[in-house]
Amino acid sequence: MGQVKVAIVLPLLNYLRRHQLAHELLVVDDAAQTMSCEAWLALYQRAIAASGDPALPLRVGAAMQPSDYSMLGFAAMSCVTLEQAIHVMLRYERLVQEVNATGLVVGDSEVALQWLPYLGPVSPIFMQLALASWAAMARRLTGRPQQAFEAHFSFPPPPHADVYQEIFGKPARFSQPMTKLVFERDLLSQPVLFGDAQTNQILLQKAEEQLQQAGAVSIVCKVRQRLAAGGKLGVEAVAEDLRMSPRKLQLLLANEGSSFRKLQHEALFQRAKDYLADPAISVSEVAFLLGYSEQSPFQNAFKNWAGMTPGAWRRNAVARRV
Repeated sequence: MGQVKVAIVLPLLNYLRRHQLAHELLVVDDAAQTMSCEAWLALYQRAIAASGDPALPLRVGAAMQPSDYSMLGFAAMSCVTLEQAIHVMLRYERLVQEVNATGLVVGDSEVALQWLPYLGPVSPIFMQLALASWAAMARRLTGRPQQAFEAHFSFPPPPHADVYQEIFGKPARFSQPMTKLVFERDLLSQPVLFGDAQTNQILLQKAEEQLQQAGAVSIVCKVRQRLAAGGKLGVEAVAEDLRMSPRKLQLLLANEGSSFRKLQHEALFQRAKDYLADPAISVSEVAFLLGYSEQSPFQNAFKNWAGMTPGAWRRNAVARRV
């Protein structure tokens, strides 16, 4: 079961107080330093019920400040560029929450921050909160309040879809293969308003100490992050990247109740859906891109994953977007 720092719950309580909502329904143990991801989710569910606003996670995320992340936020604020700040947030995000990991994919012209399930529940509430807070952080760190982002969500379109454009500056896309925040690559080089290399060095040293005290990152999380980034998906390549033998990697995964084959299939299924979402790529091309020598084995594998053929999944995906 994943944990979150109680400090990261404060933006929700502050939001409810500012809007004179029933924050007394949301009792938090001030003496505790952490709470379970499930308890955090329950807080948001009660807050949504009290406010009657299903878009509340978006609004809370959009109102978040770098300082809401405690020392991690201050470390990001002292970075020189947004790219450096993103890498800092990704490396040390476990210091504040274990709901999800974050993947960074840098393309020729665009960048994607991917929401990757870790130890917490896979809930649209957490997806909304994460992407809205990422956009808010980028805007506040760079001093670009009008910066627009393209938000992709794996859940179906909600009744309040118009709020998403208000939050992100562009229409959101729903029923997508992956939940992610997409923006122009040029934004990475934008300077951080309060960047200071000397302060940054001090804060990163403290963050590193805390990370070491928190213990090692789950091997399942490490493998998921590497598989989500694409490239070679073989156990040998991933084991080499993690500086261990394939046998040791398999043993560590088994100790955490998983296996490389299971994680590999999850990643292949995700990439297959990514490719199938593009009608310009034929099913046979998708099979080739995923490393299958023929279309038939891919068809069989996809049917095991999705309960339908790739063609049927593509038709359903197109129908959902219409």
